[in-house]
Amino acid sequence: MALSRVDGQDNLYVGGIWALRRSDILAQKHITHVLSVVGFSPDSLKNFKDEPWSMYGKQFRHELIDLDDVDEANLLVELPSAVRFIHQGLQVSSTSPSTGDNVDAAASATSNGPTTSQDKAAGGVFVHCAAGKSRSVSVIIAYLLWRYPRRFDPDLVPASAAAYGNPGGESSSRAVLAASANSDADTPIDQRRSRKQTAQGAVEAALALVRQTRPMAEPNDGFMEQLALWWEMGCPADIDSDNDNSNSLEKHPLYQRWVYKREVEEHIAVGQAPSRLRFEDEDPSAVAVRRAEASHRNDSDADTTEITLRCKKCRRTLATAPFINQHVASTSSKSLAPGQPCPHYFVEPLSWMRGELEKGLVNGRLSCPNERCGAAVGRYDWKGIRCACGGWVTPGLSLQRARVDEEVRRKLGMSGSGPGCETGAGTGSGTRAGAGMGAGEAAKYGIRMPPGSAAGRL
Repeated sequence: MALSRVDGQDNLYVGGIWALRRSDILAQKHITHVLSVVGFSPDSLKNFKDEPWSMYGKQFRHELIDLDDVDEANLLVELPSAVRFIHQGLQVSSTSPSTGDNVDAAASATSNGPTTSQDKAAGGVFVHCAAGKSRSVSVIIAYLLWRYPRRFDPDLVPASAAAYGNPGGESSSRAVLAASANSDADTPIDQRRSRKQTAQGAVEAALALVRQTRPMAEPNDGFMEQLALWWEMGCPADIDSDNDNSNSLEKHPLYQRWVYKREVEEHIAVGQAPSRLRFEDEDPSAVAVRRAEASHRNDSDADTTEITLRCKKCRRTLATAPFINQHVASTSSKSLAPGQPCPHYFVEPLSWMRGELEKGLVNGRLSCPNERCGAAVGRYDWKGIRCACGGWVTPGLSLQRARVDEEVRRKLGMSGSGPGCETGAGTGSGTRAGAGMGAGEAAKYGIRMPPGSAAGRL
């Protein structure tokens, strides 16, 4: 299986490096563009006629990406140029649509369908790596996610269609198109999940499509994670940009966060603190992304609107919801009693920590930034902190629950004193909002009832 066509309307192929030797097959498939996602010297390549690449390769537009098939390789930074190259190779004319949202309605031709005059005019692209299993498949998936986002969005495509099965003999491409068209109107906008929440499903759906014609397709775990991030970022390929060096991906807060995380991990591996500090609360675009993530994270808990951590001694704000990280407690941990809250709040590096973190220490103490206070509020360890609940967080920047106050602004539901009624749990307010509630229901909203009170006696 040296050369496999990706199921769909595009003349797009994926395979291994040895398929380049079959210049006759490449000509039969009308290949005009070749994208090599592997480090090799084309000068050493000869076709089955023993002709060097310098001769028979002139008929192709060739681009090479030197990338190793390892989890830690940076695939993301190569994706915009790779997607642009594939798009240019497949483009029929300047009037063809440049985004997938408008293509789906007109996409009825499949790899099994008849060849039209328009198809003959279209270019063909062959993407290959060493074996056609990981690197080339990853680039193909990135292109599909950018070009046809509606086909792979789990909010639009039902789970039953995500595997693209066709037991009745229907083309899998048509099945996907029909599923996305039918489900678009069935999913209310307010019920659709964020791209972060749908990323894994979208990537797996695109991989399933590639496997229709190339069952051996299997990107490594690192590439799968990066493809999920590619989807979450909105697939920034810069196709419509007049400047090929606009670098929307490298400027994206999610990409910058991912790169910084890799830098920190590299320094931790050799027992050092990171040489560069990044504070997302100083970057407006990063703050906006954080707030959006916090909003989607709280969708399952409609009551919570905002969480603020303040110094218990001076009430100075230390962290807000977008910069408070959730960590998973170990299921085997018995150090905490059932229902007992975790003693740590793990947060992102924040600008008020600059003075301490710039010391270059691997671990240390965090103090309140209020010069008149200076109370100890937590600690940090770049190598990680094991929480009392059994969870392990790396890097660990912890604010101790005993040294901070949690201020929670809640929006009460229909069972409260009125729709939209707000109360501040943890601040002593909100007792009047509990009138008419039972003790259990009041506790749900963080309202402390007077001792000995009973429902309906307030």
